[in-house]
Amino acid sequence: MNKKDLAAFRRRFTPDKNDISIIRGCFVNEKGEIVSTFSKSPLSLPASEAEHYLSSFKKTLGGVPGRNQFSIPVNDEASHLLLQLQSSELKDETAMNALFAAIREKLEFDGAYLILAMHDAYSIPHKKTDEHTDTPDFTDKVFNYIIVSICPVKLTKPLLTFFSDDRDFHTVEPDLAVGSPSLGFMYPVFSDGGADVNSALYYTRDIADLHADFIDAIFHTVAPESAADRREQFYGVLGDSLEKGLTFDVVQTIHENLVAQTAEKKKGESLKVSRKEIASLLDSCDVDAAEQKAFDEGYLEQFGAVGLDASLIADQKRFEIETENVKINVDPQRSDLVEVKKVDGRRMITIWVEGDITVNGIEVDV
Repeated sequence: MNKKDLAAFRRRFTPDKNDISIIRGCFVNEKGEIVSTFSKSPLSLPASEAEHYLSSFKKTLGGVPGRNQFSIPVNDEASHLLLQLQSSELKDETAMNALFAAIREKLEFDGAYLILAMHDAYSIPHKKTDEHTDTPDFTDKVFNYIIVSICPVKLTKPLLTFFSDDRDFHTVEPDLAVGSPSLGFMYPVFSDGGADVNSALYYTRDIADLHADFIDAIFHTVAPESAADRREQFYGVLGDSLEKGLTFDVVQTIHENLVAQTAEKKKGESLKVSRKEIASLLDSCDVDAAEQKAFDEGYLEQFGAVGLDASLIADQKRFEIETENVKINVDPQRSDLVEVKKVDGRRMITIWVEGDITVNGIEVDV
């Protein structure tokens, strides 16, 4: 799905714009036991409750492509159940029970969770060909799709709450609360003005854990490589190409340049980095031609001729240095303040200071 179409679907998750016919749910406790299932009409729900459900489904269409949002191929084995769910508008009890059972049996999840599913019908807009207008018309062509979300369920903490009945404060005992979705998918995807039944749009909140068990249970396929896997592969190729291995200067230079270039992009735009651009950065670190050639060959073997998303190589939100006893977090855009060098044979981290210095919130002098 392209960004424009995806944005259009995300905008639908408000009380007045969607045409959701049903919401199904299945609560699985921390022991992996199904506690309850339910079927609800959105029209029967209080506005505040409906908004919670809409928010969960909307977040399942979030993420960044290649990091926590992926296109998953749907083969014949997987399509039978998914098509049954979609075509029946989640009203086929056998198909719903099969979905719940597959997730419960295969998904490895820390704690209790709620399986949420919804069906929506989207009237596909198009521009009138015989009139000069940008106003979309709506045809009889309807795109039917489902979204399935997996949301963690956790105990809240005891709270001291004001009760209007007696105008006093009382303790509210812990209760179960539903969190934002950890993973989920949309099926089928919207492509070229219609349904692509051979693909699903998959989402995971944790970029380090794609939940391969869930992907296997629902799609019967191997999970795509995670952002963490790609980053590890990239730096593995780079480290193997350098005689001294990965040095702080090399990683810092790559990070600084890619963060700076990404910051210049418009919000939502991604930056693709070619192996030649990386080679240019290596040249600025005085990496010799032979090592640059070795990196070029290793890159081609691992990734092919395609460029990599800069966010996979350089974390835009973190520059963290960790040793056995120390962890230092630096503003990602000011990694230039940090140096690693040897003094009397011992490695040392030097941080140039701007402004005041505080220790545990207390301002100190040097």
